Amino acid sequence: MSKEMRFLVFAIEYYRQAKGLTGPEVAALFREKGLSQYVLDNYFLYHIESPDLMVADIDRYVETGERPAL
Repeated sequence: MSKEMRFLVFAIEYYRQAKGLTGPEVAALFREKGLSQYVLDNYFLYHIESPDLMVADIDRYVETGERPAL
């Protein structure tokens, strides 16, 4: 498994716990919003910042559909 995929697993689990979601709920959200690819696209940013900032950024993307200006 690549380091990016390991990080994606971490990100999904961290997001699930931070938002109090069940496994099926977070899986559905990530699938519906394309969040797995979003996290992978932002891997180099997310793996060096606070996981809480990642959660906030994912929430902003879910709400607005806008990607961060990198």
